[in-house]
Amino acid sequence: MKKIIFASVIAVILASCAYSSVIMTVRVGFLTRLNTTEENFAKIIQDSRRTTGWNLLSNRHELYGVKFYDSLNAMLMAIDRHDIDEIALPEIVAEYVVKNNPDYEICCVSLTNAPMSLAFGFDSKNVKLAEKFNRVIKELEDDWTLPEIQGIYIYSDEKDKPVEFTKYDGAETIRAAVTGDLPPIDYIDASGKPSGFNTALLAEIARRLKVNIELVNIESGARTTALLSGRVDVVFWYETAEAFTWNLDAPAGVTLSRPYYSWNKFFHIRKK
Repeated sequence: MKKIIFASVIAVILASCAYSSVIMTVRVGFLTRLNTTEENFAKIIQDSRRTTGWNLLSNRHELYGVKFYDSLNAMLMAIDRHDIDEIALPEIVAEYVVKNNPDYEICCVSLTNAPMSLAFGFDSKNVKLAEKFNRVIKELEDDWTLPEIQGIYIYSDEKDKPVEFTKYDGAETIRAAVTGDLPPIDYIDASGKPSGFNTALLAEIARRLKVNIELVNIESGARTTALLSGRVDVVFWYETAEAFTWNLDAPAGVTLSRPYYSWNKFFHIRKK
């Protein structure tokens, strides 16, 4: 009888150890969300019962320790220093980073239960400019120019080609902030010029509005300050989701345009 009890205890201990060895806390870097804390964001993305939760496609059971960073470069440096274990990026961005940085690899995939999107951000006082952008985005959707630009600058072998802006004498100049944090969607090329899908889309919007564009490079975490201080007129805004009951990224005073690119997969990158 004692042997049976002893064996049962050992079995329970081994099972507990096996379970605890699977459960782990993974320190994950994210681009800064402006309307939430790191602790609250960690709870949200781990709660798969809610619309806001993420479904992790891997054989791991994990807890997230979230750390916010104001730029992609800052996140990659944090991985190199082992301050964090992984970073989570939109699928196409993660693939681009890994392809161009052989020291990193994709380790797992997260799915959101509602699509994340890109939009333009405006000072809420600048309603007319927001309306103009919305009108042109709708035109680009209707005449299939928008998916064409996406195909070239996100998915094709030409994604790295330079973006050219038309100059209009005497026309209005719109100052647009670019972060360079989402290649090939938004990045700074080898010559130091803003490139990628966002920039190409902005060039097409400027052509249709017959305005000039002045590109201003800022960090992702400085978007609100740059916009509401009047330093820039429009910002590439990362992550909105109409189906969500929360908005973690657009602060008061900011008006977002209609979304122009969406995804629901986040790839996690780690150091090899």
